[in-house]
Amino acid sequence: MILIAVAAFTSCKQDQYYLYNDVGRLQFGPEPDRIYTTSFDLADTLKPYTFYYEDPTITQDTIYFDIYAIGGTKDTDRAFTLEQEQLPNTLNAIAGTHFVAFNDPKVTKFYVIKAGTVHAKVPIIVLRDASLKTTTPKLKFKIVVNENFQLGERNKLWRKIEITDRLSQPAQWTTSFSQSYFGKYSVVKHSFLIDSTGDKWDNDFITNLYAVGGLLNYYQTVVKTALIDYNNAHPGNPLTDENGELVVFP
Repeated sequence: MILIAVAAFTSCKQDQYYLYNDVGRLQFGPEPDRIYTTSFDLADTLKPYTFYYEDPTITQDTIYFDIYAIGGTKDTDRAFTLEQEQLPNTLNAIAGTHFVAFNDPKVTKFYVIKAGTVHAKVPIIVLRDASLKTTTPKLKFKIVVNENFQLGERNKLWRKIEITDRLSQPAQWTTSFSQSYFGKYSVVKHSFLIDSTGDKWDNDFITNLYAVGGLLNYYQTVVKTALIDYNNAHPGNPLTDENGELVVFP
């Protein structure tokens, strides 16, 4: 009975990306090796991006999202369509200024589920406009019905990017990262981490902290010591962030 239950549970998890078999449908998802891990279903809903770490000569970059066709493969290539969705009460990214438009041939040629497959990497090209030095526009985009695809699960039809050329909170600076290791995020704290260690403290760096045993504890010690040294060197004027709060590490 236990074996049957386990098998049924596993089968249900594996079928979550094949819920529809009436017509071809499309939806976003996590990386292919994580599609059967429920906790990663919405992991890439928002991807903050900053040009801050890039050389001034870099004027554009590409951010990738994973997309999946539901209902099986076809023996021909199937193009899909994306469009921007305007967000209320916020600064929306502008096509041609902050990103390459979704109907531009530079990107539409990549918006294809290849024959015999159900997965593709979606490239979103972001542009380094001067306005990003002082603003962080948001780009929300969604799947649009076309001749090849209807829509998949409702909460997996869109993705969002926050684009800037300033220090910004990395996606990997999560709630647990704050609570357990380096405290509440602030730009001043982020800058202090970079200055005191010589490292970027971007997504890749934080991912590596988790991957290598002992690194988190090591860097905690390094930055706590650096903060003590800073505050001792500035008696009566301890390090405070842009919100006027003391910079602290747990």
